[in-house]
Amino acid sequence: MINRYARNGRSRTMEHAYVHLLHLLAGHPGWTLTVVFLAAFLEAIAVIGTFIPGSTAMFLAGALTGTGSLSLGWVFVWAIAGAIAGDGMSFWLGSRYKHRIVQFWPFCKHPEVLEAGHRFFRKHGAKSVVLARFIGPLRAIVPVVAGMLGMPPLRFYGMNVLSALIWAPAHILPGMIFGASVLLAGAVSFRLVVIIALLVGIVWLSFRAARVLLSHANVWSTAAGRQVGSWACRHPGPFGRFARKMLDPRTPDAGSILLTSLVVLVSGALFFGVLDDVISGDPLTQVDLSVYHFLRSVRTPWSDTVLAGLSTLGSNMTLMALIVTVVVWMLLERRWRTIGYWLAAVVFSQLLIFVLQFAMHRAPPNELMVGAYVFPSNHVAATVIVYGFLAFLLARRVGMLEGVLVAAASTIVVIVVALAGLYFGRYWVSDAIGGAALAYVWVAIVALTAMWRHPEAPPERTFMPVVVLLVMLVSVGVQLGVAMPAPPPDTALLPPPVLVTQAQWTLSTWKHLPCYRSDMGGDRKEPLTLQWASNLDSIRGRLRAQGWVEGTDVSAHSLLSLASPNVAAVSLPVLPKLNNGVPSSLVFMRPGNTRDERDVLRFWPSGYAVATGTSTQPLWVGAFAHERLSRASWPINILRVDREMTSVDAHARSSAGLDAAIVARVSCHGVPVSLLASPVE
Repeated sequence: MINRYARNGRSRTMEHAYVHLLHLLAGHPGWTLTVVFLAAFLEAIAVIGTFIPGSTAMFLAGALTGTGSLSLGWVFVWAIAGAIAGDGMSFWLGSRYKHRIVQFWPFCKHPEVLEAGHRFFRKHGAKSVVLARFIGPLRAIVPVVAGMLGMPPLRFYGMNVLSALIWAPAHILPGMIFGASVLLAGAVSFRLVVIIALLVGIVWLSFRAARVLLSHANVWSTAAGRQVGSWACRHPGPFGRFARKMLDPRTPDAGSILLTSLVVLVSGALFFGVLDDVISGDPLTQVDLSVYHFLRSVRTPWSDTVLAGLSTLGSNMTLMALIVTVVVWMLLERRWRTIGYWLAAVVFSQLLIFVLQFAMHRAPPNELMVGAYVFPSNHVAATVIVYGFLAFLLARRVGMLEGVLVAAASTIVVIVVALAGLYFGRYWVSDAIGGAALAYVWVAIVALTAMWRHPEAPPERTFMPVVVLLVMLVSVGVQLGVAMPAPPPDTALLPPPVLVTQAQWTLSTWKHLPCYRSDMGGDRKEPLTLQWASNLDSIRGRLRAQGWVEGTDVSAHSLLSLASPNVAAVSLPVLPKLNNGVPSSLVFMRPGNTRDERDVLRFWPSGYAVATGTSTQPLWVGAFAHERLSRASWPINILRVDREMTSVDAHARSSAGLDAAIVARVSCHGVPVSLLASPVE
């Protein structure tokens, strides 16, 4: 109980910080738009633009637009103006100082920067101004080169304006979608905001890591090659001869072989480090507990469903489908040994993991998963071996950009599958890290063997990423279509309802129920003005008879209505909010006084049931909310709860005309509450 309240306290602190940030930014839109202009402007200035995270600033501005804090039109105007002005300034610098700019820092120290801009401009001509806008290292250099080479100003500014018109929406609209989804999730529960932020963070970090790794691979492999070569010269033995042969520049993929060897060493060191911490109980096991408690605090039924669906990316069926795809692919390329080495690595690694699990006898966090041992995680290891080796095969057969996408996608899948297991308490963080590290050792060994046996460059297979993606989508689609995977049982199950008589309910039980809806276990939301003893079908029938309609489901059509320029409030989706972590079982609405208003009535189980004569009726608590449509940041239509409505007004509007017997009227700490009962049918 204490741990639950502590988790709820931390969650409330996060929610307050988030709300405070939104209010702070919403209260100073002028300053925020100034930051948007300066970020877009400075990112396009030569030298300075290297250190300005303009793309990130545009994404954040889009997120604020999605939450209603900024106007989309003004964000577009200032971002486009800043981008045009920044490129224009760089173009002027190149024209004005075309003969002396090579003497300025950093071009005097790093002339290869300007040379890269020259090569790119000579290759793509005027359209390089548009293309470079989306390439970080060249974004602020190409306009300078265009000015140095005498590109006509009219032609340059035509391309400059075009690039800004494409660049700004490409960075702002994804942020707006993210901000709107955070707003919708926060209306249901702030815990959903955390889940969305985790998933977006995983995707962003994975792409950034893959991009940095591949872009610096040559530099790192060259530096490492010098160190290994120096060591090999001092050691003429068999290992030295092996190292010299591996570093022979005439050997294809020498750099890749060296990097893969380093992966083996680093992953092996990581695995044994984690193993030592697990055996000694310090310090990684403390991180295990913290992460598990945090993920338990943000669990919701919707995130359970989403992560259970995403976990199918690492299910046995999906992994087997990918294994069959790889085997067929390698058979067509006549890579017999590659198939054998890889399948041997899969089998041997799983056997080794089972031996380690049996020796360690480490139980999973979820106490209901009896009889399972989890260090290292065989599920994470299998996912890494399949997706890691698949990424290796694809990256050797596609271009640089496609290789980045493949590596990032593989990393995202592994992390999402591991996160799903952590979220459901299938294993600890150290189990996931240990399983992944051990698996990457085997993937790297198989990759080394494949490159050593076949050092020549493999034939291009640009269509294979599409084939693999289709196999994944079909496998996941079949699993979701046949039966949505059920989340594993949680240790915090709801107890059965407490049975009371109608007299007990009217005299004392109603006092044990909350007066306000609580999203995070303590914060006051809408007043709970109704307590209704009845079954859901009876409540539905009586509300419909009084003009209420069931809330619009969250669907593709209803979500598109969020961007409609002339939508009525009743056409927008009604979110099933949480009360102490429990989703509303019934949601009804009715039109308000204008098209921009509506009344919403939600019901949750109370944990009690009322015995009346020979029948038992579940007891429900209901909250009324009056919502108004805000179009201040169109095209995102935002419904906001009328906070000025008192609990007395909410009670009067929610209980008026309901076709139910009023058992009693009580006051719950100043909140008028009607106790209702429907006749037994």
